[in-house]
Amino acid sequence: MNEYVENVNTCARRTYSTRAAPASLAALETRWGKLPEAEQGAIADRLLVVEKGDWKNMTLDEKRAAYFIAYGEHGARNPKDPLLTKAVLAYSSVFVGIAAGMYFWWQTQKPIVRTMTPEWKAAENERAIELKQNPFQGAYAEVLKKEGK
Repeated sequence: MNEYVENVNTCARRTYSTRAAPASLAALETRWGKLPEAEQGAIADRLLVVEKGDWKNMTLDEKRAAYFIAYGEHGARNPKDPLLTKAVLAYSSVFVGIAAGMYFWWQTQKPIVRTMTPEWKAAENERAIELKQNPFQGAYAEVLKKEGK
């Protein structure tokens, strides 16, 4: 029982250094994206404390890790996936093509309105001339221009 209490007390009295362990910073550039967010935050916090001190006392791994965290290609600075642009363009083209196909199919399915046929328009113009409708802009206006009135 006493051994257990002594082990617990020694564990509780341990002090943790603010310097990041060299093993945790080795090749950080390759592992950063795979690390859990909590561990990324812990490493960044430890490096922030170390950076406040003299930079000459920092190890090379600490300097590299600090530079990578500040300026490396992660997060918003992650390089774009070259296939992403092609995929977006392909999907957009497919959906625009489907929409255009549906539009043109719909245009072929609409019935022809009988008042829009050329025969109807000719009969309409004849009737307007008979009734002398719209002498300023309509079909009767064209007759008046020809007559010189």
